[in-house]
Amino acid sequence: MTRAILVALGTGTIITSAAAIGIGAAREAPPQTLAHPESRAELARLEQSARDGQRAMIEARYELAKARCVALRGYDHDSCLIEAHAARGRALLESHDPYSVRPG
Repeated sequence: MTRAILVALGTGTIITSAAAIGIGAAREAPPQTLAHPESRAELARLEQSARDGQRAMIEARYELAKARCVALRGYDHDSCLIEAHAARGRALLESHDPYSVRPG
């Protein structure tokens, strides 16, 4: 029993550390900007790249929130997971909003 608890805590610590490093590295990366995209294909590629970056940040925050739930038990654990999942869903919906209306 104590071994399982130690393994769970160790795993949670590693996941949390990895997620924090990933989030920190993504925040420190310099933004890539182009003054004028050369073509529609390049513009589409840039939009897709931006979406992928947003999704990666959302997934990193979700994994961090799930890692915080590992130490909890029962109702608190379930509530924590539900809140993490709901926050992820809200963030995904909000990140999609700027792309919903495209100029002609």
